[in-house]
Amino acid sequence: MEQLGLPTVLITVSPEVSKQMRPPRALYPKDFQIGNSLGKPGMRALQKQVLKDALLQFTATPAPGEIIEKVYPEYPVPPAA
Repeated sequence: MEQLGLPTVLITVSPEVSKQMRPPRALYPKDFQIGNSLGKPGMRALQKQVLKDALLQFTATPAPGEIIEKVYPEYPVPPAA
């Protein structure tokens, strides 16, 4: 897609796996669970914020493969087992 001139951004919950692919732009919402890339169901404000932060990556100039990590305090992190 990028080679065709269509910029892309990845929202990942597995940065260690995604880093191997060297995405041109990527956002890692820290501690988000698989299936909750934008937040849990019903968390509309958080989902919009994550999406806005991902779209802001189009104005940034990260190095290929760099994954921007962002903490969202409103996302409930399950207690450690």
